[in-house]
Amino acid sequence: MNLAEQLQDLYQKFGDLPGISIELHKQLIAVAVDNKSAKATIFLQGAQVAEYQQKGQQPLLWLSDQCDFKAGKSLRGGIPICWPWFGNLECNPEQVRSQFPADAPAHGFVRDREWNLDSIELVDPSTTELLLSLDVQPDAQLPFAATLQLKVTVAEQLRLEFTVTNSGDDCFSFTSALHTYLNISEIEAVSVSGLEGISYLDTLNDWKPEIDEASVRISGETDRVYQNLDKPVRLSDSGFKRTIRLDADNAPDMVVWNPWLEKAKRLSHFADDAYQRMICLESAHVLDNLKSLEPGESFVMQLFVMQEGLAQQA
Repeated sequence: MNLAEQLQDLYQKFGDLPGISIELHKQLIAVAVDNKSAKATIFLQGAQVAEYQQKGQQPLLWLSDQCDFKAGKSLRGGIPICWPWFGNLECNPEQVRSQFPADAPAHGFVRDREWNLDSIELVDPSTTELLLSLDVQPDAQLPFAATLQLKVTVAEQLRLEFTVTNSGDDCFSFTSALHTYLNISEIEAVSVSGLEGISYLDTLNDWKPEIDEASVRISGETDRVYQNLDKPVRLSDSGFKRTIRLDADNAPDMVVWNPWLEKAKRLSHFADDAYQRMICLESAHVLDNLKSLEPGESFVMQLFVMQEGLAQQA
């Protein structure tokens, strides 16, 4: 099915639903949702939530204004799905790493694949649910079969439910993450609470384990993997005068990432100063928290993102 046929098919299925628009962003198809509580944009490529904004509020998600919206190139921003490995393959456990070719790209390969839009349900005037899926068959990149689903709920909070089902005949192992880019007023105005006293690995310092008893503030390039969280994480932004709360189920790890100035200059689809307006808080299961599925088994990971209220002044 070519792009024009795909658009026509989506219009026929969903184009008459109130608050639903089928959009074409250069080479990529997206679904725009606008209900009484919020609006959002979800791209079929990668099943990527690119925008989410509660009514009368600043956008919660950050999306680069340098995205080129080309087929086969993942978008910088929103909430990309990283699967079946997170980060560089060589940094994953051997049980995961041994399944894939050594030259595999970072963050797996589902971010740039076209997903199916299975359904849109208008639950009530303030709640819209979308279900997207991807059937993955063995190929040069992936030696096993799997079915992926993402349920996106656009309401007073943004809810993502990511399901992996082993549809093949052999057990496989994986790590994954919902790589959330949050929109902030400026990097100096934010702090992250809920990570105090939790051990993290500093990937910029030979993956050495460390513990910080204070709220996280960003003052340089940051790439930390916090392990085995047991409470919500909150991002306080004194510039936007708000707090964003992130809860997750079956995602016990969190990656805190900001490229800062020098790395920002090397990133694709990323302005040199964009690091000042974003921070990634990535709900994940990585390293020792890898998952293994026997044939027919499923794994479900959930993420909840919402604006909770006014931020505490820094």
